[in-house]
Amino acid sequence: MTAHALPGSPVPARLTQLMVDYQGLHRCAPGQEAARGQRFNAFLAKVLRWGGLRDVVSDQRGLDGRDETDVSFMLGYTPYILEAKWQHAPVDANARSKIKERLEGRPPGVRPVLVSMSGFTAAVRNWADFHAGVVLLDRSHVEAMVSGLLSAEFLFYRHLAVTAGRGGSYVPLADLLPEPEVGLPPSFLRPLAQGIDGFPAIPEPGVTVTHVLTADGAWTEGETSGLAHTGGSGLLWTTMSGMLRVDPATGRSSWTTGPALCKGSALVTPDSGTLLHNEEAVLRMTGDQMHVVGGGLKGHGWLMPGPDHTAWAFTTQGPRTAEGFGGHTLTLLGDTLADSTSHEVDFAGGVHQAALTRSGTLFLAGGGRDGTTRLEEGLHCPSDRWAESAPLTPRTALAVGEHTVLLAGPTGQGMEKALVAVDTRTHRSTLLLRLPNTTYITGLAAAGEDAVYLLTDIRGNDQTPRPHLLHVTIPAPARP
Repeated sequence: MTAHALPGSPVPARLTQLMVDYQGLHRCAPGQEAARGQRFNAFLAKVLRWGGLRDVVSDQRGLDGRDETDVSFMLGYTPYILEAKWQHAPVDANARSKIKERLEGRPPGVRPVLVSMSGFTAAVRNWADFHAGVVLLDRSHVEAMVSGLLSAEFLFYRHLAVTAGRGGSYVPLADLLPEPEVGLPPSFLRPLAQGIDGFPAIPEPGVTVTHVLTADGAWTEGETSGLAHTGGSGLLWTTMSGMLRVDPATGRSSWTTGPALCKGSALVTPDSGTLLHNEEAVLRMTGDQMHVVGGGLKGHGWLMPGPDHTAWAFTTQGPRTAEGFGGHTLTLLGDTLADSTSHEVDFAGGVHQAALTRSGTLFLAGGGRDGTTRLEEGLHCPSDRWAESAPLTPRTALAVGEHTVLLAGPTGQGMEKALVAVDTRTHRSTLLLRLPNTTYITGLAAAGEDAVYLLTDIRGNDQTPRPHLLHVTIPAPARP
């Protein structure tokens, strides 16, 4: 996916300092590569220090000036020395041999690390499969630490744990992430021809509802927190156990290769593939490979599509205070972490949900008031643009058509939940569906131009989740 520039002059968001420094290193003018190398050493030292490692020193001169170590640090009681490379071509065996030579002047037990932002040649990677002498890290590992996906301490401990078990000295990022604790995929999602007694779905005129799937009493995969359409016939359910791929026609399911601890709905677009929100980072998942495309995303957040198949992340830390705490951020996700562009959203209140329409309108559902702003307006939403909120507290949102946002959540009337459509131009809301006795709303995903899937939970007073999937058609008047 190619990152699109935002029109106008939105205010840059307050990213973590590591993100700011990292993007600055990427803006290297021709002829400044050597200077960047020196800055890169200091930057890595900061990453490691902020990531929980001790005694971190950059550009450490050897005894009598006989050599220089780019970075040295301690992991527990184990000392490490690190050689950093930021070159155009993959690093060959010479760099590996150079850092091994430095061990001759160091005490036994010092572990060497070679970091290459351009990766490694095939010969080095083949060597790494059978030798554990030098820890090999590439751009994906650096970006995992910079983005907030993994701390430096956790990354090195995981690297040591993985290589101690299987050998070698290079571990792909996907293998360092916390693994989902999953067994066999659940076989207890069953298709429904009719609704379930006690859990009615009451549509408004012109709206049709189909009860698609429900879990029986054997559901053990924990809470569900998101729903995404894969673009084919499948759905992605975010669960506490991992990312579950579900066929709505049959109820068959399988686990994806996604990591544990994902938050909210995945995002699948033609250009960006499958994106997952994990910790403070956004990961792109391609097969069993993963890399970071967004980071520094503190607070509550979710992924959403935008105009021209772009991919975005919205995060909120609550209303902005006079002391400068809180605030909201909209991030355009690019092909790499360095391509992502984050901007502050000037909205004074709290935000329950947000959605970006195809026409470029950012809709913000706040506590008691909604607001809209556009990309070319600099994401500024003054109070005279606020309107009375739709009559519910939204738990999920989805933009459909050019000017419509669907919101689903509790109405404040006992356990009743509802689905409404909001015209972002007039803020007029239209009730589409009432769900008495539904415990939670957990996800909303497109099912074509005129329909959506709605993932709910109908556990009642039971502690065990009971996912229930609905298919809802949206009449044309409700999606202008």
